[in-house]
Amino acid sequence: MRSPAALCLVAVLGMLVGLAGCAANMAAVAVPVQDVPGSRMPPQPIPAVLALPAGTGPFPAVIVLHGCSGRSSAQQVWAERLNSWGYAALIPDSFAPRGVSNVCAPANQPRVTPQDRAGDVLSAALWLRTQPEIDGTRIGVVGFSHGGLTAAWVTQRRYERLYPGLLKAAVDYYGACRSPETHGTVPLLALAGDDDTWGYPALSCRGFAGKLRPDQVFEVQTYPGAVHVFDNVLQQYPIVVEGHPLEYDRQAAEDSFVRVKAFLDRYVGHRGG
Repeated sequence: MRSPAALCLVAVLGMLVGLAGCAANMAAVAVPVQDVPGSRMPPQPIPAVLALPAGTGPFPAVIVLHGCSGRSSAQQVWAERLNSWGYAALIPDSFAPRGVSNVCAPANQPRVTPQDRAGDVLSAALWLRTQPEIDGTRIGVVGFSHGGLTAAWVTQRRYERLYPGLLKAAVDYYGACRSPETHGTVPLLALAGDDDTWGYPALSCRGFAGKLRPDQVFEVQTYPGAVHVFDNVLQQYPIVVEGHPLEYDRQAAEDSFVRVKAFLDRYVGHRGG
């Protein structure tokens, strides 16, 4: 008889196999670096993986941003999920071209900041506009933790003025929401666990919501009992990183997936939407 842990692993692997079958095409690509004011850009192109869904393009696209520990299989799972929804997914590596592997420790965080990575997002979006498989009028971004903070950061007015219409929507998974006074009009969705202590994103994003104008589309959903990386099916057992708990929460994760798909479909996935 299999143990509960073994059964859980079988279920996770089965889900990943199902997702993997959705990716029609994946390729390593190099994203040319753009000179974005305020961002410290790397001296060479940004390595990335582009995953295309099945079918005939051009496809709407979503830029997938890794967390403070760098690119991992967690973003691969998300790329395959996005492919299953009909979106192309681009996963840039913000750390390798800067000679950094991890910025989770407080002392390392200044090495690569969300402001730096905002330049990566905009470079990636401008590159996606040149790709024949991509509908360059329908580009969004989804980020996680440090990447989630970046996804929220890149919705600021200054980037909207520099690159009008480039990004159609942003999704912030458990990254803190900061500086509401700088926020523009790019629709933003924030998702966080109420028990997440890494930057207390639930608290900061609820406060952020109360300081925006009615024309600034912002949705926030928090989950009681959920902690950091609650969406990551690969994190089945609790761990502690830099003093903060991390663990998958199936109920919160599945609800968030429904919300993210609806949000992307509303603002990115439909022509003229």
